[in-house]
Amino acid sequence: MKEDLQRLMSLQEVDGRLEELADRKKRIPELVAAAQRPLHAAQALHEVTKKDLDTSTKQRKALEDELAVQEQAISKLQDRAIKGAIKTNKEFQAHKFEIDLAKKKKGEIEEQLLMLMDQVDVKKKELAQADAAMKEAERKFAAEKTSLEGSVGAIEQELVEQTQRRKDMAAAVEKSLLRTYEKLRVSRKGQALAGVTKEGSCMACRLQIQPQVVSDVKRGMSVLTCIYCQRILYWAGEPYHGTAASELEKETAEKSD
Repeated sequence: MKEDLQRLMSLQEVDGRLEELADRKKRIPELVAAAQRPLHAAQALHEVTKKDLDTSTKQRKALEDELAVQEQAISKLQDRAIKGAIKTNKEFQAHKFEIDLAKKKKGEIEEQLLMLMDQVDVKKKELAQADAAMKEAERKFAAEKTSLEGSVGAIEQELVEQTQRRKDMAAAVEKSLLRTYEKLRVSRKGQALAGVTKEGSCMACRLQIQPQVVSDVKRGMSVLTCIYCQRILYWAGEPYHGTAASELEKETAEKSD
């Protein structure tokens, strides 16, 4: 009976590995999408920074055009005085006021333009940094995507190997016991067996098992189940480390020879 339990323990190990591999393969697209998120963030930042630079550049061009218009207006006003178009003191005072107002507006435009030129310089540096960050994100994503997609082949290969391994192991288990195992595996989320600790509790449901059952499980003379979670029990003492798998394979190989 110990051999039967050992076979089931090995079978549960393989089933666990098969589930793990299937889950890893299923999650590859999710992992690729997760790896792409930093790239999307870098691209979005680059786009926003470029738009900000374009806006600031257009605003600077508009101010430069406005400054040129204002300078031309001042020049025309100054020409009026040179050409003797101003006759009276009242006209002169009005003309002077108009020139002063035009020069004040020119000064305001120049001040705004200087601030905007500084802003454009800052935006250019930010865009260069965003561009470098985007290229680095592209490089990292390409590497991660290649690695993740490349792992699919290895996962599929191991799935084939573990599936065959399971088939060989299942063939060595007594049929009625195998049916019980399969039913429990479905109803107990993949864990049909549970170890019994040296303290006498089930390692799956954590509940205390009757001393006589613990004693019988320890001897391993019959297949027993937990009265609480119905899993097939085996003596653990300490958590099971998987030595049964290699022993069963060795036994199977000897029988086939």
